[in-house]
Amino acid sequence: MSEMLGAQPDKPIALVDICLPASHDAGMYLTQYCTAFGNSGNTQTQYLPMKQQLEAGLRLFDFRPTYFRDEFYTWHETKCDGLGCHGDKLKNILLATREFLDTHHELVILELSHFCHTSATDTAFLSLLTSTLGDHIYRESIPSDIPLIKRPLRQMLPAGSKTGKVLLLIESASHTIDYRAKGFFNSDEEHAVGGWTNDNMYPQLCEHQLAQFSKYPGNGTNLFTLAWQITQHDEQALRSALAPHARVAIYKGSYKANHQLPGFLDSLIRSGDIHRGKIPNIIWSDFADTAVVHQCMKLTSISVD
Repeated sequence: MSEMLGAQPDKPIALVDICLPASHDAGMYLTQYCTAFGNSGNTQTQYLPMKQQLEAGLRLFDFRPTYFRDEFYTWHETKCDGLGCHGDKLKNILLATREFLDTHHELVILELSHFCHTSATDTAFLSLLTSTLGDHIYRESIPSDIPLIKRPLRQMLPAGSKTGKVLLLIESASHTIDYRAKGFFNSDEEHAVGGWTNDNMYPQLCEHQLAQFSKYPGNGTNLFTLAWQITQHDEQALRSALAPHARVAIYKGSYKANHQLPGFLDSLIRSGDIHRGKIPNIIWSDFADTAVVHQCMKLTSISVD
């Protein structure tokens, strides 16, 4: 992001102009405290730890906080207190983010949702965010009528700084001046359209995402989300539960989908469906790495070059 802004010093580039490589269930690169029928085969969604995800170029992260054994963790279960596993501690994730931003002039976006035994109003949870991330948090010190997605990135990343900022998008956070001044923005301010396919087959994923994108006007009022995730069906989840060492379902499905992504996007570029002013702004994927980053860089160049 810093290289892009440096190469385009006179353009008011905003989130609506770029494509963000996004890590789905980003804290589930390790699995622990699993319940019965829960293991890495049916709960692990990433393989790179947070530090490596950031270094690979991923910039948008989905975390699901839970309060467990007197600490905040991430989680991936059928429901709160359901079947599944916990991921890494939230503090480890925040520390890795802070250390990265200490030396990188980048904007990192953390989406916090699907709370379990905590909430957007939990003072201990909010205190963990502020005490760990500190001055790296992007705060709205002066109230603004400009939507976040249209706000020039240089407002969030002032020129001359050698450090970065983190934008916190929190499900059900209060829409108050006080909260925004503290750096707590409601996740609705992402203004994202598109959606999850909820299918375990690639053809259905492709068809659904294509239909969603075809309806997207690309008029600058929303970000389009390409949810490039294969979802386990019940039989696959059960097979993973019964064969805990088998890397099935999530990993295998995502491997196929991720390898099909370049061809999918290139076909839309060739047909003219992707063009300046209309690109996917977010690409969510499981087992994300530099491959999805390169695709986002390609789409961003169409939009801003």
